[in-house]
Amino acid sequence: MKKVTLGYAVLLCAASASSHAADGRVCTSDPSSGQEMMKTLDAATVFTCEGMEGKQRISGLYKQGWSVAQVLPASRSGDGPIRTYWVLVIEKR
Repeated sequence: MKKVTLGYAVLLCAASASSHAADGRVCTSDPSSGQEMMKTLDAATVFTCEGMEGKQRISGLYKQGWSVAQVLPASRSGDGPIRTYWVLVIEKR
C-alpha cells in the first residue's frame, strides 16, 4: 500500500508543478542608430520576440495572454558606435 500511495504523491506533485509552470520569452526592440540616444520606452515601442511571428507591442502581448516580467536597457557596440535597445522578459502562465 505504501508504494501505491507514494506513486500517487509523486504523480500529484509532478502534475501540480506543470500546471504552475510559466512560459517565458525574451523580446528586443530595434537598436538606436549610432547618432541617437536610447529611444524612449512607450506604447509605440515595437519588439521582436523569440518564437513569435512579426513585430509586437506591449499592449498586443497582453492581449495574447503574456505579461511583462522585467524590462531592461541594453547596449552593444560591435565594431561601431554603441547602440542601445530595450529587452523585455515576458511570461505566460
